[in-house]
Amino acid sequence: MRKLDPATFRTMPWKNGGGTTTEVLTLPASSDLDNFEARVSSAEITTDGPFSRFDGVDRTLVVTSGAGITLDTTDGASVFLDTTSRPFAFTGEDPCFATLKRGAITDVNIMTRRSALHHHVVRVTLDSDRSLTCAGALTVFAVLGGELVAKDADGEVTLVAGDFLALYPGDPLVVVEVGSNRAEVLLIDFTRG
Repeated sequence: MRKLDPATFRTMPWKNGGGTTTEVLTLPASSDLDNFEARVSSAEITTDGPFSRFDGVDRTLVVTSGAGITLDTTDGASVFLDTTSRPFAFTGEDPCFATLKRGAITDVNIMTRRSALHHHVVRVTLDSDRSLTCAGALTVFAVLGGELVAKDADGEVTLVAGDFLALYPGDPLVVVEVGSNRAEVLLIDFTRG
């Protein structure tokens, strides 16, 4: 169990230069935008505009704050996302144009290179304790709201909104305790094959 340290996050320009993103984690750890297998990042979108293109990459977007955003694709599809929406999956090849509803939003963006990994993202409101383990290549637990305590055989960490926890293969079972509170979280599983 590893609470990811914001001091290690990298802030970098978007691939298309339209803004900046905070890179939370990549696999492999030293990879860049051209050779990552998996990537978790958070960005603030402040203006309408196109999303960066990532050939060979599957993406999932989760809005974490703000009034919402509409994504329009070249095939005429349109989807509105806000802080109550389920994670939205799309391909990096699909040209997407973002229109803000009313002011800036923040998001969590999950990407996997299709030839190497797959990902599955679930948005959950926790109102009772839960056990976590890594069944694939990596599991990331992202706290969107509330507070909780994650415990394993080596100790415990308190997690609040904006915190990320990583579980790797072979890590001991983690028990997430919310007590009398509620917490909104993302469970992100990365698998090979």
